[in-house]
Amino acid sequence: MNLNRIRDALLDEAASREQLHSALDTFSAICSQTTGVRADPSFDAWADDAFLENGVAINPQAAAHCVKDYARSVAFIRGVSAAIETLQLRFPDTSLEILYAGCGPFATLVLPLLGRFTPGDLSLHLLDVHQRSLDSVSLLIEEFGLGAHNIQLIKADACNYDHPRALHLVVAETMQKSLEQEPQFAVTANLAPQLHAEGVFIPQRIEVRLCLADIELEQALIAQAQKESCLEPDNPTRDVTRYSLGILCNLSAEQAFDQMQAARVNVNGEAPALQPTIVEIPRLKGVAELDAALFTRIDVFEQYALEDYESQITLPLRCAELSPLVVGERYRIVYQFGNYPKFDFERIPSASP
Repeated sequence: MNLNRIRDALLDEAASREQLHSALDTFSAICSQTTGVRADPSFDAWADDAFLENGVAINPQAAAHCVKDYARSVAFIRGVSAAIETLQLRFPDTSLEILYAGCGPFATLVLPLLGRFTPGDLSLHLLDVHQRSLDSVSLLIEEFGLGAHNIQLIKADACNYDHPRALHLVVAETMQKSLEQEPQFAVTANLAPQLHAEGVFIPQRIEVRLCLADIELEQALIAQAQKESCLEPDNPTRDVTRYSLGILCNLSAEQAFDQMQAARVNVNGEAPALQPTIVEIPRLKGVAELDAALFTRIDVFEQYALEDYESQITLPLRCAELSPLVVGERYRIVYQFGNYPKFDFERIPSASP
C-alpha cells in the first residue's frame, strides 16, 4: 500500500474500523522500517523525553506509538485535510503557510496528505524539539518521494518559537488526557497569536470537565459495544447517568494567550495557574460509590471531534484527591502551569462552628 492509498483509506468516510486500522498500521510499519524508530507504548521511565519549562515533550518512540491511537489519528488527519481545503478557498492562489508543531518522527497528521496537493500549494514547516524526530521525517520525505514540496524542518520548542510570517494553519497535538504532562496549553498560547486573522488552529477547542461517574460501568459498556460491533460504535455511555460539577478548562486559540498572561500576572508568589474553580460534592444517592474524574472533549476541526473514551487522550482521569467522596465537601481546583502541567486539588476546610 503506497502513501496515496493509505491517505485515501483514511479519508474515506465509509471505511470500516478494520480498514482504518490497517491503513495506519501499514503507515507505521513503513515509517519504522525506513527510519528505525519503533513505536513504544511503555514510556520507559521517561527515557529520552525532553523536560521543557512548560511541560514534557515525549520521546520519539512514544510519539511514534501515537499512530496506534487510531481514532485520534483519523480525526486529526481528516480535520487537517478539511482545514487545508477550507483555507485554499479563503486564500486562492496562495501558498499556505502551515506549521506542524510537535510533528514527531512520522509527521503523521500531515505527511500522508501531501499527495493531494501540488508542490507550491503549501509551505510546510515541521517543528520538533527532538533532532531524532526531524532526522526521521527527513528520511520519510525521501522515501515517499515528497522532496518537490516546500518542506522545512525546524528544531525548536513550540512554546517559545516565533515564525517569521503569519501562519494560515497551525497543527499542534501535544497532549495527554486532561491536559496533563505535555505543553499543549503553552504551545497554543504561543502559536495562536501568530495566526493570520482568517487562519485555523487545530485543535479548535479542548474542554476538560469534572464529573461524578461510575467509571467501571462505563468502561464495561464501552468494551461490550466494541465486542459486538465491527464498526466504531456510538458511545454507549451517553445514556449513563453522569453528574457534571463544571468545566475546569476551556482551551481555544482565541483565549489561550490571554489566559496564559493572566496566569503569569496573578500568581501571588505561586506558580502560574488558571483561575480556580470551586466545586462542592452534591447530595446524591450512592455518591460514595461514584468516581470523581476529569473528562476531555476535543474539537479538532468542524465536524471532526473526539468524545469520551474514543482516544487515549479522551479517557477519564480519576481524581484520587477527592476520594472518598463526601457530601458537602468543597474543593478548590486549578490548572497549574510549569514543567509538569496538571490540575491541582485543594480541600477547602469547613467553617468553624
